[in-house]
Formats: sequence, structure tokens, C-alpha cells
Amino acid sequence: MTDLVAATAAITNLYRTIGAHLAAARQERGVRQSDLAAAVGLTRASVANIESGAQRIQVHTLIAAAQALGVDPADLLTKALEGGDALVQPLPGGQRESALLARRLVAVRDHIDVLLTHLKDEQP
Repeated sequence: MTDLVAATAAITNLYRTIGAHLAAARQERGVRQSDLAAAVGLTRASVANIESGAQRIQVHTLIAAAQALGVDPADLLTKALEGGDALVQPLPGGQRESALLARRLVAVRDHIDVLLTHLKDEQP
């Protein structure tokens, strides 16, 4: 039972943190809750509830909100998961593509490392 309570608390905290990061990005840009709500098809009350963690945000809504604010949704979520500060500065176009490419290259490198490890293990 304790594990369930801890898991529920962790999930609740994650949604609060995501909401706080979304609110920080919105406020940094001077965007009103009602304007963000209109951009993503929600009510202003829903945006307020998401930002406070009282309402869970759906993935497609998180992506739409981040894009409406000009931030990378993956970075917004990563910051929330890491417990870091909100990403409040959008990446310029070229840097955004570079960041995405860097993520892909890291993933490829990780796969190559796994393959090399297996190859070493199979050698006599």
C-alpha cells in the first residue's frame, strides 16, 4: 500500500511541476491564460487548473501549448522530469534542429554501445 501512495504522490508532483513550468513559460512571454486556452482549445479555467496541477494535461495538449508558446515540448517535459527550472527561452530555428539532431545522435550512440557490448561478450 505504501508503494501505491508514493507512486500517486510522485505522479501528482509531476503534473504540478509540468504545470508550473508551463506557467513560467507563459508568463515569461506575457501570454494570458485565456489566450493560451484559445490557442489550444481549452477554457481559461482548464489552463489555470493545469498550471496549478489540479488538472492533468494530455500529451497532445502539452505539445500544442508548448508550440503556442514557442518552446520545445520535449524540453519542457524533460525539465519537469529533472526538476530543473522551466525552459523559458525558445530555441532559434537552427539551434532547435541542432538540439533534435543531438538527441537523435545520442540515442544512436547508445544503441551502438549496446551492440558493441554484445559483440564483445560473444567473442571467445
